[in-house]
Amino acid sequence: METVLDTIDPREALAIIGPSKAKHRGGGTAGSGAAWPEPMLRARADVLARSKVDDGGLLPAWRRYSGNFYRNVGGALGEAAASGRLLILSGGYGILRADEPISCYDRKLRLGDWPPGVLEDAVLGEARRIGATKAVTFVSASADYAKLARRIPWDIEALLVTIEFHGGGAQVEVPRRLAQAFSAWWRRSPSDYPAGMVVEELG
Repeated sequence: METVLDTIDPREALAIIGPSKAKHRGGGTAGSGAAWPEPMLRARADVLARSKVDDGGLLPAWRRYSGNFYRNVGGALGEAAASGRLLILSGGYGILRADEPISCYDRKLRLGDWPPGVLEDAVLGEARRIGATKAVTFVSASADYAKLARRIPWDIEALLVTIEFHGGGAQVEVPRRLAQAFSAWWRRSPSDYPAGMVVEELG
């Protein structure tokens, strides 16, 4: 399957994925990395104060989630996290760097929870910080995660990867196929892209 996605080198792009409702519990203590802008941190504190948060320890964000995407993505996720070029969208934390230590929480992303522009600015600021000239987001088409990707005023080339799937079992099949799409992109193996993959140009 030839797609514009093939023209973007994962090691030069900002990669963005969604979270999952299922999470690993527990954790330890961990330090913090590069700071986020103050408006994002203030908004995050406000949203977390209204969320269900388990103070049973911290885990790097990419290890916290345990849903179908995370169970199926394989070694590509750890490699992307180690590259320092992976962001995770989060209902409780807003925008997360993959290695950022977080608590176990329960909150779906609702764009109305966040002040206008705060999440968008955080994503664009991260792209500038790491020097990315391209961005690729892998999320479900129906949730606010895709809406956020579409409303970011991208000043770099940006793609949104979703899955078109009709029928029963979408809650399992869509994240499984997104994981397959992410892994195939990361490994530069376009023959492994899943059925129903849709690539939308945003910027």
